[in-house]
Amino acid sequence: MKKPLDYQQSIQEFKKFVSFRNKVAIWLSVVVLVCYYAFVISIGLFPDVLGYRLGPSSITLGIIVGIFLIALCITATGLYTFFANQYFDRRQEEILQDLEQSGALEDLKNGKNY
Repeated sequence: MKKPLDYQQSIQEFKKFVSFRNKVAIWLSVVVLVCYYAFVISIGLFPDVLGYRLGPSSITLGIIVGIFLIALCITATGLYTFFANQYFDRRQEEILQDLEQSGALEDLKNGKNY
């Protein structure tokens, strides 16, 4: 069994955890938004390129890129969900238990800032 952290260590560990979780969410969001806005800008600047037909069918390069964007959004959501279920939820529970054992959780609930 893991030894509980002291008061200040518990608070610092919680801050590091929240910071890491936010960084993961922001990076996944940035990747999706950059790809999406690059697609929208390319529609305006290079409509002929995205309108290029692939073979004799009516499928264009723009449709393929659009499908890629949908798949990217699903993948980013899946990655965050996977990390949340496998790592973030467990780690959060451990940190909250450490905060509760050290007494810092009650202080944080009462509005003390660290």
